[in-house]
Amino acid sequence: MAESKTIDGGELLVRTLKQEGVRDVFVLHGGHLDPIFQACLDQEIRVIDTRHEAAAGHAADAYARATAGFGVAMATAGPGFTNIITAITHAYLDCSPVIFIAGAAPLRDAERLPLQGGIDQVAMAKPVTKWAAQATRTEQIPHLLAHGIREATSGRPGPVLLEIPIDVLFSKIAADAVKIPESITVNSAPAPTAGQVQEVMDLLQTAERPVMVAGGGTLFADAHKALLQFAETTGIPVYTNNKARGVMPTDHPLSGHSLTNMAIARASGLGIPDVALFLGARFGMFTEPGLFASEYVPDLTTRIIQVDICGTEMGRNRPVEIPVLADCNAALAAFATAAADRGWPDWSPWANAIHEMASWHKSAFTEAIARTDGLHPYDAVTEIMKGLPEDTVVCADGGEAALWVDFVSRARNPGQYMGHGYLGCLGIGLPFAMGAQVANPDTRVVCISGDGAAGLNIQEFDTMVRHNLPIVTIILNNKAWGMCVHGQQNMFGDNRLVATMLGESRYDTVAEGFGCHGEFIETAAEIGDALQRALDSGRPACLNIVTDLSATLADRTEVKPKSEIEMPYYENLKEG
Repeated sequence: MAESKTIDGGELLVRTLKQEGVRDVFVLHGGHLDPIFQACLDQEIRVIDTRHEAAAGHAADAYARATAGFGVAMATAGPGFTNIITAITHAYLDCSPVIFIAGAAPLRDAERLPLQGGIDQVAMAKPVTKWAAQATRTEQIPHLLAHGIREATSGRPGPVLLEIPIDVLFSKIAADAVKIPESITVNSAPAPTAGQVQEVMDLLQTAERPVMVAGGGTLFADAHKALLQFAETTGIPVYTNNKARGVMPTDHPLSGHSLTNMAIARASGLGIPDVALFLGARFGMFTEPGLFASEYVPDLTTRIIQVDICGTEMGRNRPVEIPVLADCNAALAAFATAAADRGWPDWSPWANAIHEMASWHKSAFTEAIARTDGLHPYDAVTEIMKGLPEDTVVCADGGEAALWVDFVSRARNPGQYMGHGYLGCLGIGLPFAMGAQVANPDTRVVCISGDGAAGLNIQEFDTMVRHNLPIVTIILNNKAWGMCVHGQQNMFGDNRLVATMLGESRYDTVAEGFGCHGEFIETAAEIGDALQRALDSGRPACLNIVTDLSATLADRTEVKPKSEIEMPYYENLKEG
C-alpha cells in the first residue's frame, strides 16, 4: 500500500495565505521559518526580504494601507521577534491590519534555555495586538491563521500575531488530514438604522458651519466614492487625517486638506464648525489642541456626529451627540441616498473659505525664506512636489521634515500619502515606500525623509535594489535631529544642545554603494533636474538635499511664564 503524501506546517500556512489571495509577504530570513519560505516558492507568493525585521513589519503596514486590505510580515524567533515589536506596536496604535508570523524555539525545549528561546513572545505581543496565539500542533495552523486574519480585518482593524515553534512548523502530517479553510474573511459592513440616518440628516441641515472629518476608518472601508458623493450632494467640506489623505482628493473644492488646518482656520477668525461629522476618526492627539477638546476651547459648542465601527471609540475624550455604530462606507452610502431627497443650505462661502485656507502656507514662510542663508526646507519640498507625477505615492518621515512635506502634499486617491501616526515612530519612510511600491508596481513612489529618520533604516536601499523597487528617496539633510535641536534651543538656549547634532553624511554615496542612483544637492535650482534624472534612472535613487538648520516651522516661541514648565510634544506643566 502506497504511503500517503505528507505536508509540513509551512505548506499549510502558505496554502491558507494563498486561499485568501495573499500575493506578497515581507520577511527577514531565519531558519525557524524556512518551511514557509520554501512553500512560498511553490505557491508563487513573492517574498520581499528586508535587512531589518522592523522594516519588514512597517512595509507590511504600508502594504495594508495601500491596498485597503491586510499585510503579512514574518520574523524569526528571539531577536527577530523583538526587532519587529516596534512595527507591531505602530500597527496597533494606527489600527492597521497586519498578520505577523513569528518563529519560536521548539516546544519540546521549554525551560531548557534553547537558542533564541526563553521568552514568552505571545505574552509580550498581547498588549499591542488584537489577538496573539501560539500554534501547538501542526494541524492547527490553517485554523489559527484564518482566525487571526478575521481578527485583523473585522471590526476595528489591527495587527495579530501567530507564533509557530520550529518543531510544530517542520513537523509533517498526512496531506488529507487537514482542510484549508475556503472562506476566511467576513464581509460584514454594519449599516446605520433608518432612524439614525434621519437624525443625522436633520442635525446637518440645521448647521451653519458643518464639516466632515475623515479618518482611517474610511480608508479600510473603501469609502472614498460614497464620501465624495455625499459631500458633493450636500456641499459639506471635508478634512482628513494622514491615513485618510486622498479619500477626498486634496484639490477638490470641498477639501480642507489636513485636519490641522482647522486650527489655522479658527486662529484666522474663520470660526469653528458648529456641526462635525466624524467618519472613522478618533478623538486624540490629532484633533487637539484647539479643535475638538473642550479643555482647550472653553466656549466650544460643536455638535458631534460620530460614525465608527468600534463602539468603544464613541465619545472618547469628547461628548458625542449622535453616535452611529457602523461601517463608514455603509453609513456614507445611506447618507448619500437620504441626502439626495433633501434640499441643502448654500454653504459654499464657508466651504470655499476652508478650501482656500488649506493653502495658508504658501505665503507663511516668505519672510523666513528671505532670511535663510541656505536652502529653506519649504522651498525644497515645494520644488520636489512640482517635479512629481500627479499620482505619485509620497511617504513622509522625520520630525520637522514630515511636517514640511505635509504642507505641500497632494493626494487624489486613497493611500497616496502616508505619514506618521500615534506612535510617532521615526524610520518608517523607507519601509513604507517599499510596501507601497510592492502594492503599486506601476506607480511612482517617493520617500521624503529627514536625515535623522533616514538613518534608522538606511540599509533598506539594499532591499530596494535586490527587489527592483524604483523608489526615489529624498533626504532633507540639515545635519541634525532638527525638531530636537529647535526644542532644546527654545527650552534651554542655543548653547545647551545635547545629543541632537549629526555629521556631514553623504547619504547619496551610501545609496550608491548599495547600487542606487545618487545625487548631492545644495540649491533649489538643482532639485527639478536631479529629481527627473532620478525618476528616469529606472533604479532606486537617493537625493541628498542640504537644508538650513536655522529654518523652523514657526518663529521662536516667546519665553513661557515662570508658572509653567515647558515640555516637548505635550502640554506644559504647571509649577506647584
